[in-house]
Amino acid sequence: MAEIQIKRYNNRKLYDTVNRCYVTLEDIADYIANGNSVRVVDHESGQDLTTMILAQVIVDQERRLGGLIPRALLTRLIRIGEMRLEDLSESLQAFLAPQEFVNRHIRLRLERLRARGDLSEEEFERWLISLLDPEIENPEARPEKASLASEKNNAEIDHLWRELEALERAVDALARSPKA
Repeated sequence: MAEIQIKRYNNRKLYDTVNRCYVTLEDIADYIANGNSVRVVDHESGQDLTTMILAQVIVDQERRLGGLIPRALLTRLIRIGEMRLEDLSESLQAFLAPQEFVNRHIRLRLERLRARGDLSEEEFERWLISLLDPEIENPEARPEKASLASEKNNAEIDHLWRELEALERAVDALARSPKA
């Protein structure tokens, strides 16, 4: 899909330069939901405001819909704020694509062992084959199985989110209950 350029004016109005109309945060959310990328710049300075506007979109959706983002995730993002950018990127990748993260780190560690001479080339190849998930390394090899695995992973992630939210509610209820 296309990248939609949006200008933000001093009066905080947002103008879609592609479709030539003023837009709301909800419109921007719709653009993204439809597969478009959005870039927001300040009309006068040209400063990129995309991240700030996307954060506002999330806040707006949370206000309208409620329960969009689990409190635990928001708390973790705030705590991560002190970390270096690479650490944040690593944490998000591990959270959003755990198998790719694991495969990348397995490969990295095996390459270090090979470079140090602790693994021969044959051992390196054998361990790669043994440890790496072939569907992650080469998803074209078995697309039907990869699709089923992806659906299963999505269902598991949804289940884990529901459990996390239930635990969060239970902790909140315990925190509000009178002490005995």
